[in-house]
Amino acid sequence: MLEILIATSTWLHTLATVIFIGYFVLLALICLPALKDIPDIGAGSVLGAISKRSRLWMYAALLIFMVTGIHLMLVDPNYLGVGNFGNLWSLLMLIKHFLILGMIAAGFGFNAILRVGLMLSSNTRSAQAMDRFRLYSNGMAIAGVLVLLLTSLSQVK
Repeated sequence: MLEILIATSTWLHTLATVIFIGYFVLLALICLPALKDIPDIGAGSVLGAISKRSRLWMYAALLIFMVTGIHLMLVDPNYLGVGNFGNLWSLLMLIKHFLILGMIAAGFGFNAILRVGLMLSSNTRSAQAMDRFRLYSNGMAIAGVLVLLLTSLSQVK
């Protein structure tokens, strides 16, 4: 029974990773360059619609990350306890989780404080908003790829 629970947690955690990190990688590598190449399209409106549709998926992915991540951490034999960073796995997980917290903080700052989504649909500040959105998307994609790298390195025995 424990193996099925671990497999399910791993599957859901991986699915949440694909949704969360994949979203930003696709934005940075495909969507934003494509929108930049078509000057007469309302890129701000398109990105606003994409952002609005992705919000529920992103929040769901973060919730799944939290629940499955706690479970997977507790059942991992490398886990030494809260605040005990006596092995490489623990250090990599610490760095990974700080990076994820940084991504969440950046998302909050971008969306709630800077309100770039509203700026994208504005006629007067849309160019500035696109630059900010591009910087944000690229940063989140890079951070996401680093999270994947840290996860891979933590699996090395």
